[in-house]
Amino acid sequence: MNPMYRDKIILTYRQLLETHEELMERIINVGMTGEFAEINEIFREGDTFKFDLEMFRDSKDQNLQLLLGLFDELENVMNTLANVNGITEEEL
Repeated sequence: MNPMYRDKIILTYRQLLETHEELMERIINVGMTGEFAEINEIFREGDTFKFDLEMFRDSKDQNLQLLLGLFDELENVMNTLANVNGITEEEL
């Protein structure tokens, strides 16, 4: 494999990783201002909570489900890219 091509694949993966993290944040924000707004009101400034996207999987919010589907598809593409190209944690 051409080293320049591999470098571009790795750079693309890094960009997808940033997109993946941003999408996770967007999903949490949509969930916590929509269907889960009443739970969001419990939190005060300075509170910390570890969110898990699994919390939103059973949501009836169509927009949230669409975003979760995109998140899962993006994760599948990233995993396939890493596997097909043998991308290691050290390279990222």
